[in-house]
Amino acid sequence: MVSERLVLGTAGLGGVWGKVDPHQSVLTILSALESGIAAIDTAPAYGDAEIYLGQALRQWRGAMPVISSKVGRLKSYAANQGHYDFTDRAMAKSVEDSLRTIGTSCLDILFLHDPHVIPEEDAERIIATLIKFKEQGLAKRLGVGGNWPSWMKTWLDAGIFDVVMEFNRLNASNIIALKDSLPYCLARNIQYYAASPLNMGLLGRCIGSFKQMRPEWLPIATLEIAMRLEQIAAKHQLTLPAMAHRFLLSLPYDFNIVLGPSDKLELDASIENFNKGKLPETILKEILNCSNG
Repeated sequence: MVSERLVLGTAGLGGVWGKVDPHQSVLTILSALESGIAAIDTAPAYGDAEIYLGQALRQWRGAMPVISSKVGRLKSYAANQGHYDFTDRAMAKSVEDSLRTIGTSCLDILFLHDPHVIPEEDAERIIATLIKFKEQGLAKRLGVGGNWPSWMKTWLDAGIFDVVMEFNRLNASNIIALKDSLPYCLARNIQYYAASPLNMGLLGRCIGSFKQMRPEWLPIATLEIAMRLEQIAAKHQLTLPAMAHRFLLSLPYDFNIVLGPSDKLELDASIENFNKGKLPETILKEILNCSNG
């Protein structure tokens, strides 16, 4: 089933991309579970996402999903404002708060959030603290949550981490992960989570506004690729987000896809796209030829 590959991301539902209706965010989480999505990713940094997840899980009567959260990045309501505390005491309190808020005694995955901001000289202490959390039964598996710096490879090679989540490195406008991190993870039996399947909205509802005013984080080359992808989608009578979602299903690799809806309408549209299945081989080749690799 397609839903088995999908992970519900909760940043948008928590309010980091704008104000949300708490009731609707809870309903969206429940709708995702009812649709068959069996994994949910959250973080203290995702606004009120952990609160809404906890509320949804208390109402849910089905099988419990795989739950992942993160540690290191602090609560915020703005995706572009990162505040961090990787001290042992702060991380311990963060994990304790996450477990209590979500309503579980153990996370299935605990991600180290945004490892690229960690000075390499602090890595050994921080990772030792993560291992301690796992040994204490607070997390079943450890993950790298964010595009990782070169020094992280030492710890990945050592088998410390079971899951890697990257963003904006595997989608229709950027396939660089196909050349490095995805084959690396697959060769080492590390589960791979591809976040931002629409490249932070570029391949969705934001492309029009991004054309008018390009955000600082978005390279010109990537925007130009998205505009060419828009033309490919129109030629084949597809919407750009539908083509982008189905593109990921069409790749011959085993990885998970992290959705990032802000409400139930976006969730429903994404699930509908994925349920249409893989793209024809000809369209897949057009996208690969166009994409940045």
